[in-house]
Amino acid sequence: MKKLGFLIVLVLMVISLVGYMDKVYATNQMEESTQLERELSEVTYFKSETKKDATLEEALAKEFDLKKGTDSIRYYYNKVDLNDDQTPETFVYLVGPMVCGTGGCSALLLEENDEGYTVKSRFSLVRTPVIIQYETTNGWKDILMYVTGGGIEPAYHKLKFDGETYPSNPSVQPIVKEDKIKGIGIINDKIDDDNGIVF
Repeated sequence: MKKLGFLIVLVLMVISLVGYMDKVYATNQMEESTQLERELSEVTYFKSETKKDATLEEALAKEFDLKKGTDSIRYYYNKVDLNDDQTPETFVYLVGPMVCGTGGCSALLLEENDEGYTVKSRFSLVRTPVIIQYETTNGWKDILMYVTGGGIEPAYHKLKFDGETYPSNPSVQPIVKEDKIKGIGIINDKIDDDNGIVF
């Protein structure tokens, strides 16, 4: 009988502990969400383009070795002038099993020319929105990407242009320390099966 009483008390303690941990987790999630909203109040957001671009799709197929209609890929893109040369670059965010993992999905920064698109930078572990800052490094605007998952503390990381390209992995770049983040949020779409352009 004593053993049964002990087991009942133990089960009740475990249930209480689980309930407490759920409350702590929910509180932490709300605090993180509120913190991010506060930090991003001065970001202007833009939804991605909705027009299919056959030349852009050729560049995506070549870069990721994709085949139309077989890889379940969707893409989102925005045109934005990152180096103030009056010619916008194209930032593309790809979604699908071939280009995503637990830490995020893949993205490309491309320059358009007479022959089509040329890849300037390739990114992994990307989550949306991607924030283009007004500050520049080596003549190109800094890019912020949100990193979370895999035990990494959730935070925005800053990617700076090195003269040739941007770093490919945001998770190993410096964490943004500013209380207020300013800039332009691109690919500000709800990412689900009903959105994006089917590749």
